[in-house]
Amino acid sequence: MDLTTAPTGDGGAEVTLRLTPAENEALGDDPAALLALLGRGLWAAADLRRGVTRDEWWPVVMDTSRLIHALSGIRDAALRETSGLSHAEIARWYGESRTTIASRRQRGALPPADPSAWETWARTGLTPPDQT
Repeated sequence: MDLTTAPTGDGGAEVTLRLTPAENEALGDDPAALLALLGRGLWAAADLRRGVTRDEWWPVVMDTSRLIHALSGIRDAALRETSGLSHAEIARWYGESRTTIASRRQRGALPPADPSAWETWARTGLTPPDQT
């Protein structure tokens, strides 16, 4: 997977994500869907930074929430795959205190004791949960 950014000549930028054939096959339509959600978030962030107002923000909230859930599923799957990590290492990655991470792991909440539907999606590509 390669990410490139190039100026467009009009002051804008073009961002390209190139997938290998194996990555493309494994991911199917998910990259386009996730990039659309990320695009909505970036568009909203640009408007917020410029002071642009909107009549409705619900599409931004909905799309960024879905993206956060998807990324959380990927994160939880990656954490579950990683064994032997110290609480301090995980705390550094999460930006949390070591004691908070230790408490969550002891409760079976980090990663969750049972994989979430989003973690299952991350591992299998099965249809993600409906967020409507």
